[in-house]
Amino acid sequence: MSRTIYCDHNSTTPLDARVAQAMHDAAVADGYNPSSSHRLGQRARARLVDARERIAEFIGAQPAEIVLCGSGSEADNLAVFGSLYSPDARGRHFVTVATEHHALTESAAWAQQQGFDVTILPVDGAGRIDADEFSDALRDDTQIASVMLANNEIGTLLPIAQLANIARRRGVVFHTDAVQALGKVSVNVDSLGVDMLSLSSHKFYGPKGVGLLYVRQGIRLAPIIHGGGQEMRRRAGTENLSGAVGTAAAMHLLAADPDEPARIGQLAEQFRLRLGEQVDDIVFFGDPDHCLPNTVSVGFGGVDGESLAIALDLKGICVSTGSACTSGAREPSHILQAMNVPLHYANGSIRFSFGRLSHQDDPMRIAETVVSEVNRLRAMSPLATRR
Repeated sequence: MSRTIYCDHNSTTPLDARVAQAMHDAAVADGYNPSSSHRLGQRARARLVDARERIAEFIGAQPAEIVLCGSGSEADNLAVFGSLYSPDARGRHFVTVATEHHALTESAAWAQQQGFDVTILPVDGAGRIDADEFSDALRDDTQIASVMLANNEIGTLLPIAQLANIARRRGVVFHTDAVQALGKVSVNVDSLGVDMLSLSSHKFYGPKGVGLLYVRQGIRLAPIIHGGGQEMRRRAGTENLSGAVGTAAAMHLLAADPDEPARIGQLAEQFRLRLGEQVDDIVFFGDPDHCLPNTVSVGFGGVDGESLAIALDLKGICVSTGSACTSGAREPSHILQAMNVPLHYANGSIRFSFGRLSHQDDPMRIAETVVSEVNRLRAMSPLATRR
């Protein structure tokens, strides 16, 4: 039986066995409440402190600037609403971008319902925003701006350092969702110049259910989860010790293999070239010059993307129709709609995302299967004649 090919690493990455072992060891040896004052609780606290220090060091932060959360979505929500409701808030205006993850777009919609003023910036056909338009959108009452570092569906990288610098000069708190970036491109909070940054452990071979929010020293947030005084009163709830240890272990493995992003990028580029040579009536989404190295997002004309994803799955190739959060929808994703992608291609969109499980021969096998299935589906579908 041939090996199943997993080409959906942007959706999630499998938990690395070495990370799982570190989590197991922490849970068994020190599975106590880190907030307890007795010796066993303090032993757990010491392990949590060590994990937080390792996490902070990996992204160039200080340990006290790391807030442990339950997911990347929670980290995004804490950044947005913690800032909007902060006692230091200077206004009720929020700026974001049309192609953000749903954790931000839904937060923007909720903020509007709560009476906040929201500006949603447009993007061009490659998913890029204009720095001048961003600057023009900032006002005297703008409290926070949030722009993602790497788009989860099309892979486009945005100029976060430039935008953060603009926001800083205007006195606006700047947040970036870097969930999709870590492990694929460099993520350093000082180089980016951001005030807040969100991460999610399961995107870099760590455990699910662990999010991180970097909060630059001096930025005050109102908690969105109320209870105890954990996380310096920024996020209540007994700390997930094994999750924190697993996240630190996953980051350590990334640091130990700095050449992995280049290897994965080569595989993705081989696949992109093969598709371009062997399939007609297709379009590649995103910015080719500023894109996640592992991501190939493509629209196949005359093909239903959901049908193609199912066909590939039956052949042992796991991919996604756009982002996993919208894979059940029958209309094009909000990202492709914001880019004004023609329906001819948006309806046939597939995201291929390579990662640690990808083998050297995967690009050829995936491309051959895609070519065969696209041709078969086009022969069967009336979509092939619609433009």
